[in-house]
Amino acid sequence: MGRLQLELHPAKHVHYTVFREVTNAPALLSLIKSGKCASLLLNESNLVSPFHLGVAINKALSAEASGKMKSRSVMTEIVLCLSLVNGISQSLNTFGLKPDTKGIVAVTIGESEVEIQGQIDELKGQVEGVVIAEEDSFGYVESEVCRVYGVTKEEQLVDSLEGAVVMKIATKI
Repeated sequence: MGRLQLELHPAKHVHYTVFREVTNAPALLSLIKSGKCASLLLNESNLVSPFHLGVAINKALSAEASGKMKSRSVMTEIVLCLSLVNGISQSLNTFGLKPDTKGIVAVTIGESEVEIQGQIDELKGQVEGVVIAEEDSFGYVESEVCRVYGVTKEEQLVDSLEGAVVMKIATKI
Protein backbone atom coordinates (compact mmCIF):
# COMPACT_ATOMS: atom_id res chain seq x y z
CA MET A 1 0.00 0.00 0.00
CA GLY A 2 1.24 3.45 -0.84
CA ARG A 3 0.13 7.02 -0.49
CA LEU A 4 0.56 9.66 -3.17
CA GLN A 5 1.10 13.28 -2.09
CA LEU A 6 -0.33 15.55 -4.76
CA GLU A 7 1.00 19.08 -4.40
CA LEU A 8 -1.63 20.50 -6.73
CA HIS A 9 -4.47 18.83 -4.82
CA PRO A 10 -3.50 18.73 -1.13
CA ALA A 11 -7.12 18.22 0.03
CA LYS A 12 -7.35 14.91 -1.83
CA HIS A 13 -6.14 11.75 -0.15
CA VAL A 14 -4.85 9.26 -2.71
CA HIS A 15 -3.70 5.72 -1.97
CA TYR A 16 -2.74 2.83 -4.19
CA THR A 17 -2.76 -0.84 -3.31
CA VAL A 18 -0.94 -3.48 -5.33
CA PHE A 19 -2.44 -6.97 -5.53
CA ARG A 20 -0.65 -9.90 -7.14
CA GLU A 21 -1.67 -13.50 -7.79
CA VAL A 22 -5.26 -12.31 -8.23
CA THR A 23 -7.62 -15.23 -8.86
CA ASN A 24 -11.00 -13.51 -9.19
CA ALA A 25 -10.58 -10.92 -11.96
CA PRO A 26 -13.90 -11.93 -13.65
CA ALA A 27 -15.78 -11.32 -10.38
CA LEU A 28 -14.02 -7.96 -9.98
CA LEU A 29 -15.05 -6.98 -13.50
CA SER A 30 -18.65 -7.71 -12.52
CA LEU A 31 -18.30 -5.54 -9.40
CA ILE A 32 -16.92 -2.68 -11.48
CA LYS A 33 -19.71 -2.94 -14.06
CA SER A 34 -22.35 -2.96 -11.33
CA GLY A 35 -20.81 0.11 -9.65
CA LYS A 36 -20.00 -1.72 -6.42
CA CYS A 37 -16.29 -0.95 -6.39
CA ALA A 38 -15.26 2.45 -5.02
CA SER A 39 -11.65 2.13 -6.17
CA LEU A 40 -10.20 2.27 -9.67
CA LEU A 41 -8.74 -1.13 -10.57
CA LEU A 42 -5.96 -1.05 -13.15
CA ASN A 43 -4.01 -3.80 -14.86
CA GLU A 44 -0.52 -3.59 -13.39
CA SER A 45 1.28 -4.70 -16.56
CA ASN A 46 1.26 -1.24 -18.20
CA LEU A 47 2.05 0.87 -15.13
CA VAL A 48 5.72 1.64 -14.58
CA SER A 49 5.73 3.32 -11.16
CA PRO A 50 3.77 5.26 -8.56
CA PHE A 51 5.16 8.46 -10.12
CA HIS A 52 3.72 7.44 -13.51
CA LEU A 53 0.36 6.83 -11.83
CA GLY A 54 0.59 10.07 -9.85
CA VAL A 55 1.08 12.18 -12.98
CA ALA A 56 -2.11 10.73 -14.49
CA ILE A 57 -4.05 11.22 -11.24
CA ASN A 58 -2.85 14.83 -10.99
CA LYS A 59 -3.96 15.53 -14.57
CA ALA A 60 -7.37 13.94 -13.93
CA LEU A 61 -7.96 15.87 -10.69
CA SER A 62 -6.91 19.11 -12.43
CA ALA A 63 -9.36 18.41 -15.26
CA GLU A 64 -12.09 17.76 -12.67
CA ALA A 65 -11.30 21.00 -10.80
CA SER A 66 -11.37 23.06 -14.01
CA GLY A 67 -14.54 21.39 -15.33
CA LYS A 68 -12.70 20.07 -18.40
CA MET A 69 -13.01 16.32 -17.95
CA LYS A 70 -13.40 14.28 -21.11
CA SER A 71 -15.17 11.45 -19.26
CA ARG A 72 -17.99 11.11 -16.74
CA SER A 73 -15.97 10.39 -13.60
CA VAL A 74 -12.56 11.18 -12.19
CA MET A 75 -11.73 7.45 -12.16
CA THR A 76 -12.25 7.05 -15.91
CA GLU A 77 -10.47 10.37 -16.41
CA ILE A 78 -7.41 8.81 -14.74
CA VAL A 79 -7.55 5.97 -17.28
CA LEU A 80 -7.74 8.51 -20.11
CA CYS A 81 -4.80 10.42 -18.65
CA LEU A 82 -2.72 7.23 -18.54
CA SER A 83 -3.43 6.62 -22.21
CA LEU A 84 -2.02 8.35 -25.28
CA VAL A 85 -5.38 8.04 -27.05
CA ASN A 86 -8.54 10.01 -26.27
CA GLY A 87 -11.00 7.12 -26.63
CA ILE A 88 -12.25 5.69 -23.35
CA SER A 89 -12.93 2.22 -24.81
CA GLN A 90 -9.39 1.80 -26.10
CA SER A 91 -7.96 3.27 -22.88
CA LEU A 92 -9.99 0.85 -20.74
CA ASN A 93 -8.88 -2.06 -22.93
CA THR A 94 -5.26 -1.08 -22.39
CA PHE A 95 -5.29 -0.20 -18.68
CA GLY A 96 -8.40 -1.88 -17.31
CA LEU A 97 -8.84 -5.37 -15.94
CA LYS A 98 -9.22 -8.40 -18.15
CA PRO A 99 -10.57 -11.79 -17.06
CA ASP A 100 -7.01 -13.16 -16.86
CA THR A 101 -5.46 -10.23 -14.95
CA LYS A 102 -3.13 -11.40 -12.16
CA GLY A 103 -1.65 -8.05 -11.07
CA ILE A 104 -3.84 -5.11 -10.03
CA VAL A 105 -3.09 -1.59 -8.90
CA ALA A 106 -6.10 -0.19 -7.04
CA VAL A 107 -6.41 3.59 -6.74
CA THR A 108 -8.53 4.99 -3.94
CA ILE A 109 -9.30 8.71 -3.68
CA GLY A 110 -11.17 10.40 -0.87
CA GLU A 111 -11.58 13.50 1.24
CA SER A 112 -10.26 11.92 4.46
CA GLU A 113 -7.96 9.14 5.61
CA VAL A 114 -10.89 7.48 7.42
CA GLU A 115 -12.93 7.37 4.21
CA ILE A 116 -9.95 5.95 2.29
CA GLN A 117 -9.22 3.28 4.90
CA GLY A 118 -12.83 2.10 4.82
CA GLN A 119 -12.72 1.78 1.03
CA ILE A 120 -9.38 -0.06 1.14
CA ASP A 121 -10.65 -2.48 3.79
CA GLU A 122 -13.72 -3.20 1.64
CA LEU A 123 -11.49 -3.68 -1.40
CA LYS A 124 -9.25 -6.16 0.42
CA GLY A 125 -12.37 -8.21 1.12
CA GLN A 126 -13.32 -8.19 -2.58
CA VAL A 127 -9.95 -9.01 -4.17
CA GLU A 128 -8.67 -12.57 -3.87
CA GLY A 129 -4.95 -12.00 -4.09
CA VAL A 130 -1.83 -11.06 -2.19
CA VAL A 131 -1.44 -7.46 -1.02
CA ILE A 132 2.07 -6.22 -1.76
CA ALA A 133 3.84 -3.79 0.56
CA GLU A 134 4.60 -0.34 -0.85
CA GLU A 135 6.87 -0.54 -3.85
CA ASP A 136 8.75 1.97 -5.99
CA SER A 137 7.84 0.20 -9.20
CA PHE A 138 5.08 -2.02 -10.42
CA GLY A 139 5.21 -5.43 -12.10
CA TYR A 140 5.09 -4.06 -15.60
CA VAL A 141 6.02 -5.81 -18.82
CA GLU A 142 8.67 -3.61 -20.48
CA SER A 143 7.92 -4.67 -24.06
CA GLU A 144 4.21 -4.01 -23.51
CA VAL A 145 4.83 -0.58 -21.98
CA CYS A 146 7.12 0.33 -24.89
CA ARG A 147 4.43 -0.79 -27.37
CA VAL A 148 1.59 1.08 -25.62
CA TYR A 149 3.56 4.31 -25.29
CA GLY A 150 5.65 4.04 -28.45
CA VAL A 151 8.92 4.24 -26.51
CA THR A 152 11.88 3.53 -28.75
CA LYS A 153 15.26 2.08 -27.86
CA GLU A 154 16.79 5.44 -28.72
CA GLU A 155 14.57 7.17 -26.16
CA GLN A 156 15.65 4.66 -23.52
CA LEU A 157 19.30 5.50 -24.22
CA VAL A 158 18.60 9.10 -23.23
CA ASP A 159 16.11 8.59 -20.40
CA SER A 160 14.63 5.85 -18.25
CA LEU A 161 11.46 4.06 -19.31
CA GLU A 162 9.63 5.85 -16.50
CA GLY A 163 10.89 9.24 -17.72
CA ALA A 164 9.90 8.55 -21.31
CA VAL A 165 6.40 7.38 -20.35
CA VAL A 166 5.79 10.26 -17.94
CA MET A 167 6.92 12.79 -20.54
CA LYS A 168 4.48 11.33 -23.08
CA ILE A 169 1.44 11.41 -20.77
CA ALA A 170 2.34 14.79 -19.26
CA THR A 171 2.49 16.42 -22.68
CA LYS A 172 -0.60 14.72 -24.13
CA ILE A 173 -3.27 17.21 -25.07
